[in-house]
Amino acid sequence: MNHPIETDTAPALVVLCNHGRDDFQEVVEVLSRRGMDVRPSHSLAETRRILLEVRPAVVVLNPLTLVTGGIELELVESLQREDDPIPVLIAVDDLQLLADAHRWQLPIRDFLRKPLSSNETVHRVELALAHRRRHSMLVLRQRHLEGQISVDFKTGLLSEQYFTRILILEWKRSRRHQDALSLLFLDVDDFKGVNDTTEYSFGDEVLRKVGETLRNTVRETDFAARIGGDEFCVLLPQTTPKEAVQTAMRIRQRIAETVIQRGQYSRQVTVSIGIDAHDARSAGSPELLRSHANLALKEAKKRGKNQVWLYAGHAPTGDTATATATAQDGAAKVERGRNGDSGAAGAN
Repeated sequence: MNHPIETDTAPALVVLCNHGRDDFQEVVEVLSRRGMDVRPSHSLAETRRILLEVRPAVVVLNPLTLVTGGIELELVESLQREDDPIPVLIAVDDLQLLADAHRWQLPIRDFLRKPLSSNETVHRVELALAHRRRHSMLVLRQRHLEGQISVDFKTGLLSEQYFTRILILEWKRSRRHQDALSLLFLDVDDFKGVNDTTEYSFGDEVLRKVGETLRNTVRETDFAARIGGDEFCVLLPQTTPKEAVQTAMRIRQRIAETVIQRGQYSRQVTVSIGIDAHDARSAGSPELLRSHANLALKEAKKRGKNQVWLYAGHAPTGDTATATATAQDGAAKVERGRNGDSGAAGAN
């Protein structure tokens, strides 16, 4: 969860943990005059209560005892987040107490020499706030760049790079929870012909419409991506082979029923879809899942396009080593080949 550092309407919140019970009244007054919301605390229990209620922009810590690994440092260390560090200013009367400062889990830290000077305290608090703002801007910029990398600009689907990371994570989750995991590979049939007989902008419209259909057909928990050119893939967590075929058949049908128009061009396109599924009980890998789905896609292309083909054990080697499937009440019905082997299953 992200928390704002400070806004035009909300003053920076400074929690002053005065566990050492020094006289900081002047410091509180000067910080307040500078437009900050200062919350003084005079005990560890009071500090805990305040930090449960608010997330400060800066913490000024006047410790009772400054011990590395001690409860006071642990308290302010627990506030730290990688994307939202909170600056901590530590008041000390002996600089030797800072010898272990490199071991503290405080990304933005500074110190104040006691007795505190109000002007110096204000200067260091404002400097800490400036550091936090810069860090926040860098985090936002990083997120923006990651967002650009994670989304395919033509279709709005996930990019191949980001999808690869998702596939690895979902594979591990599938193994851990013993859940089924299915993967669809899609390819626009005769896409080269579309580009050769129209304009590239129309080809981009075809890709956009395919991406839109994928988004509108799959569940919110599924992951659809464009993996290059006219190729797409959809990862279906907690999905059996039968359910994956049902989803693929819906996608194939909806795309085939869509008339794509742009300018003077109008076209109906189709897709071929290959599927592989993993039951989390047998050996495998994300790479094998992709490879097998790609083999099934090639088989769908070979058998006439505008088809769905399910990989079922090994690459097909002929009619006697394949299995065909038809859609019956939305389900895939597998019919074994003459020798009883099942290498793949298809549907159209």
